[in-house]
Amino acid sequence: MITLHQLRIFWSVAHAESLTRASKLLGLAQPSLSQQVSKLEASIGTQLFDRNRNQLTLTDAGKFLLRKSEFILASVDEAIAGLQEFSEGQRGVISVGALNSLARIVLPRAMRRLAKVFPGVELDIHEISPGEALDLLYGRRLTVALIAADSIAKSSVSFRRFPVFRDPYVLAVPRGLDLSEAGDSWNGLPDGDRKVLNSVIQFNFGTGHQRRMEDWFHSALPHHRVASQARTYEVALSLVQEGLGVAVVPALTSRIGGAGGEFNVDLYRVNLADREIVGLVPNQYARIEPYATFIAALEQAGKDIEFPEIHPMPPFLAQLEPASAPEPAKVE
Repeated sequence: MITLHQLRIFWSVAHAESLTRASKLLGLAQPSLSQQVSKLEASIGTQLFDRNRNQLTLTDAGKFLLRKSEFILASVDEAIAGLQEFSEGQRGVISVGALNSLARIVLPRAMRRLAKVFPGVELDIHEISPGEALDLLYGRRLTVALIAADSIAKSSVSFRRFPVFRDPYVLAVPRGLDLSEAGDSWNGLPDGDRKVLNSVIQFNFGTGHQRRMEDWFHSALPHHRVASQARTYEVALSLVQEGLGVAVVPALTSRIGGAGGEFNVDLYRVNLADREIVGLVPNQYARIEPYATFIAALEQAGKDIEFPEIHPMPPFLAQLEPASAPEPAKVE
């Protein structure tokens, strides 16, 4: 007899590919997970995983059960969500995971739209990294995740993906640093401006993103030095605001903090592909209320966003080759 509890554990372990990671996803002790998997294998009389230390690889039987379990668990989740509409009178909780900047820009607008149709629905907002959001989705502890498209693997097919908005990357510089006629990032600039332009605030999150930014700065500002490292856009923009250097950020992050709701910086367009923000939701939730209305509210909120003023690309950047869009990479 296979229980739903065992099936959920099997599904999470199969996606996590290790007991250690599955333990984090489910919030259960690793010995308990291992015991449940062993009981499941004993009950069906066949091995579901090939074990190599802590790494787990699905056997043919495991791959078969994974396909079936996705359908079974999705059906159960859909039934439970549908029954809640009757038992709670269209009340309930939608758990959302997003970066801080996305949570503060998009979610208030979407929640306002949702409340007009479902005033009793509560949002449980988790300000987390894309990797953590995916983990919680796989662990069935989140309903919706808002993340950058290039931070998810092409193999993340267990969820429905929907577009929210595109956010252009910009070069943030201290207010008044005029780059409109800068044909070179080093020559022809006053000493003070040259020093600031070539002092870079570097991000220290996500090795793929960091590597792309390092390559870009070597191309765009060959004489630059790293003035500081930051782990959030807000900290980076605070440093830029104080005249300590420049940073490449998504345009909308400049709308957070600072007097009047914006950082005191100027933004210049750069030759990088836009940051594409998408939502991920388990397929079974996309078809029922209030989740379907919330998804529509997120999409509309993305369309209604007003971007801050962005100056044209400086001449020294316009002469560079356009940077290609990053390939989606699996989040570790």
